[in-house]
Amino acid sequence: MSVLHICLELDSGCGSSAGTSFYDECYQKVYKQFLAFLYSHPKFPLTISFTGEQLSYYEETYPEAIQILRELTSRHQVEVLGGGYYSPIFPLLFPVDRSGQIEKMSALLRATVGKRPRGMTLFGSIWDPSLVTTFQSCGMEYVLLDSTLIPSACRGCYPLITSEQGKTLKVLPLHAEFRPAPDEKGEAWIARVQRAVSKDCGDGDCDFDPVAVISLPVEHAQEFIKSECFKYINTLIEDSTQCQVKFDLPQLYLKGARRFLPSYIPAGMDGQVSQWARKVYEKCENKSRFPVTIYDFLNTYRQNRHLYERMMYISMIISQCHGGDKQRKRFAQEKLWEAQCGSNYVALPLGIPAIAEKRQNAYRILNESEKMIRDSYDFSESLTNFDYNGDGLNEYICQTEKFHAVISPLAGQVSELDIIGVSSNYAASLSRIAQFDKQEDAYSRGMFVEHLFEPQEIQNYFAQKPVGSGIFSQVLFSEKKFDGRRREIQMEGRGTFSAMHLPVSLRKTFIISSSGFSVQYILKNESPFPLKGVLVVESNFAQTDFAQGAQQYSAELILRGNKKAVPADSPYTADGGVSLLQIVDNADRISFLFEPNEECGFSSATIPFRRLDAGNKIREVSRTLVAGFFWNVDLAADRAMEKTINLSIMPVKVQAKKRSHGASPKTADC
Repeated sequence: MSVLHICLELDSGCGSSAGTSFYDECYQKVYKQFLAFLYSHPKFPLTISFTGEQLSYYEETYPEAIQILRELTSRHQVEVLGGGYYSPIFPLLFPVDRSGQIEKMSALLRATVGKRPRGMTLFGSIWDPSLVTTFQSCGMEYVLLDSTLIPSACRGCYPLITSEQGKTLKVLPLHAEFRPAPDEKGEAWIARVQRAVSKDCGDGDCDFDPVAVISLPVEHAQEFIKSECFKYINTLIEDSTQCQVKFDLPQLYLKGARRFLPSYIPAGMDGQVSQWARKVYEKCENKSRFPVTIYDFLNTYRQNRHLYERMMYISMIISQCHGGDKQRKRFAQEKLWEAQCGSNYVALPLGIPAIAEKRQNAYRILNESEKMIRDSYDFSESLTNFDYNGDGLNEYICQTEKFHAVISPLAGQVSELDIIGVSSNYAASLSRIAQFDKQEDAYSRGMFVEHLFEPQEIQNYFAQKPVGSGIFSQVLFSEKKFDGRRREIQMEGRGTFSAMHLPVSLRKTFIISSSGFSVQYILKNESPFPLKGVLVVESNFAQTDFAQGAQQYSAELILRGNKKAVPADSPYTADGGVSLLQIVDNADRISFLFEPNEECGFSSATIPFRRLDAGNKIREVSRTLVAGFFWNVDLAADRAMEKTINLSIMPVKVQAKKRSHGASPKTADC
C-alpha cells in the first residue's frame, strides 16, 4: 500500500445560531489551545472549519487569534474550509441563495485569514448531485462528505471525483469510524486506521494515494489535545524518518494526488441524521436500496417541513422582487439567509429535528425579512391559491398588512399565521406523541379546527384526553367558491357521525380582512334521522416566546355580561354565556379578539409537549394554549344550523409611564 495520508479536521460542531456564549466557550476551551500549540509546532498540519457568524465574532472579539490564524494559513500549516455563511442545508435552497451564502463566507475568509477557500464542508453532510454546478461556479474544488454517502463500489479511502452537467467536483470521504477513542493509545490508533484502509483498498492501484480525512467535533477536541494519542501524532510528524503515514492538509494532498476515482454520489446525508428520517423519533436502519434524503426527513416531521415551506416562499418573493429599494431587498435577503441555518431544522450531532424554539426563532427572522421586502415596493393585500407546500393540493395564501396566513384544505384550518415584522408563527403547534406525551393526537393542531363529538365524548375533550375522530378535524375539505378580489373562500367537508354513521356536512366560509378573519359555519344533518352532538371550533396558539418562567398568554372573556379572567395554569370550561374572548400575547403585545355571533360555551387548556433535545434528553420543549368554542347540536333530518366567529388581530395599546416633569400620559403601539 502507498503512503497513507491522514487529514485532521477541527469541526466547529455548531449551527450558525449557536450564540456568542457557545462561541466564547469554544474559543477558551478549544481554539485557544490549538492555536497556541500550532504556533509552537510549525510542522503540525490542521484543517479548521467555522461558521460565518462564529468567525465574524472571533474577528471582532479575539483579533489576536485571527492574526495567529492568518499567519498559520500563510505558512501552509492550517487550511480553513469554506461553506455557507449561515451553515445552511444546501439542497433546500435556490441556486441564488446557495451561491450567495458561499460567496459571503469566502469573502469573510479572504478578509480574515488572507486566502480564499478551495474546499468546503456541508451541514450534516446533506448532499445532492445538483450542488456540483453551484460549488464549481463558486470556485470550490472539493467537498468533504461523510463516507456513508459513498456508493459501496467506490467506498474506501480513495479521492473521488463526481460530475454533473459537465462540471466536476472532487470529494474526500469523512471517516467518523477513524476518530480516536478517548483512552486509545496512539500506536493502537494508527494501526487500527492502517488495517481498515488496507482492508478497504487492498493492495490497490499504485496510482492512488489512500487518504483518511477525520473530523474532530469541537466538543471532543478539548480532551483530544490532552490525550496520549495526540502526543503520539505529534511525535510521528516530528519524526522525518517514518514514511508509512503522512499528516497533511486536504488542499496539499489533492495537489499531489495522481488519480481520482470517478463516482456518482446520489442524494443523501450523514447516517446520524438519516436514521431518524423514516419514523417519528425512532431510529431506523435503511434497508432499502434507495438512500434517505433530507426530503424524507422533512416529510416525517411536519413542523420542520412547514418552516421549509415558509422559507421557500420568502425566497421566492425576494427573487421576484425587481426594482424598488435595493438596500431593503439586500437586508431582506440577509435575513432570509440567517433563517436558512441548518440547526433550525436538524439538531447535530444527534441528528434529531430541531426543537420548537429554534423553528420559532427562524419564523421570526423570516417575518422580518418579509416586512423589509414589502417595504421595498408598493405592497397590496391579496388572497391567492396555489400549491404552497407541494402536496398536490391548492392552499390559500392570505397577505395583509398585519399578517401572512395559510389556509389548508386538510381540515380546512389555518395552518400558518405569521404576524409580520414583530412575531413568529402562532399556528405552529405540535401534536402530542404517545412516546413522549403519553397521549396521541389524531389531528394537526392549527387554528379554526372543527370537531363534532357525541355528548358523552365532550368531557374527555375538555380534559384534553383522547376522544373520537371529531370528523372534520381529519377530513379533506373541497373548494366550493373562491373569490380573490373579495377575499372569500368557501369550502365543504363531509363525514359520518356516531356509531350509526349518519352523513353530515360542514360548509365553512372564510372572509379575510386587513385585521383578521370572519369564519361562517353551516352544519347540516344529511341523514333521515335526528342528530345530537357538540360542535367545537378549536384554535391552538403555539408558544413563540421561550423566556424562562414567562407566562406568554393571558385570556379574558365576557361571560354572561361580566368580564372574567381565564386561568392559565389549569383547564377551564364555561358551559355557555360566552360572547367575547381576548387572548393576549404578553411577549409581543399582540391581541387576538374572538367574537361569536351568539353566546356559546368555551373551554381552554395549556398543553405541554415533551421531545428529545440536542443533548439526547427528554424535556418540555413547547406549550400550546388551546381555546375552543362549542355549541350543542340538535338537528332534525335534513336540517342545518349556522354559526359565525370573527377574529380580530391587533397590537395591544399600553399606557406609557408619566414623565418626570408631569407631562400627560400617552399610548404607544408595541
